[in-house]
Amino acid sequence: MRRLAGLAALLLAGTATAADVKPPASQIGTWSTALYAPRVLPARSSLPPEAACIDAILAAEREAGVTDHMLLAMGFTEAGRMTADRLFTVWPWTVNTEGASRYFPTREEAIAFVRAAQARGTRSIDVGCLQVNLKWHPDAFPDLETAFDPRANARYAARFLGDLHRAQGSLDAAIARYHSAQSERGTAYRERVGGNRRWVAGAMNYLKALAAGPQTAGPQAAPGALPAWGKAELGRLSFLSSLYANAAVRPLLPAAE
Repeated sequence: MRRLAGLAALLLAGTATAADVKPPASQIGTWSTALYAPRVLPARSSLPPEAACIDAILAAEREAGVTDHMLLAMGFTEAGRMTADRLFTVWPWTVNTEGASRYFPTREEAIAFVRAAQARGTRSIDVGCLQVNLKWHPDAFPDLETAFDPRANARYAARFLGDLHRAQGSLDAAIARYHSAQSERGTAYRERVGGNRRWVAGAMNYLKALAAGPQTAGPQAAPGALPAWGKAELGRLSFLSSLYANAAVRPLLPAAE
């Protein structure tokens, strides 16, 4: 969610695949006004980072009445990565600043990096599952910890995209504007999201299995530690990920350092 200087007033008021890869109008989700009602989201702190963004984005889509998984496609475009275990996922501890995406192993390290960047005077910083920009959305979250919370980050992004959808009059225009007010950059982003949506549509079995989190007890862990994926689970998820990610349709992930 970069270079959104022209969007502040709008909020107060209210690459691979071609652009022809888009859902039929009947399948484009509608963002419900129920999204704006105050709600306490159920905590899913027990999910490992590989699962957290996928679970959070699917939950935000359900709340907003989105049926086309466009927000999930945007998550892969914004903060997608392939882990060392060969899992394609959206990584919650992602930061983009000065044109580079960085993936941190923990939320604490991501927060420390952002605070150090801010101390140096950097203001345009994208964070979390949907890369919400802290400069153009200064009131999106009460603090950095919340900004990196997958549920809070995904829910805010869904709300913002809904605002853009209503203001721009079409979902295509809203997706482009989510990334940039500059037409050329927005169009390229929209086409990239369209390609990722095609991959997401074919990979939902894998993504839902990933979002469910570890299903078996792993080795004894320290108190408070996130549950570990079992060897069999990782093997199954890696197989499913490979099944849906051949050379022709693998997701288009952001460049990283």
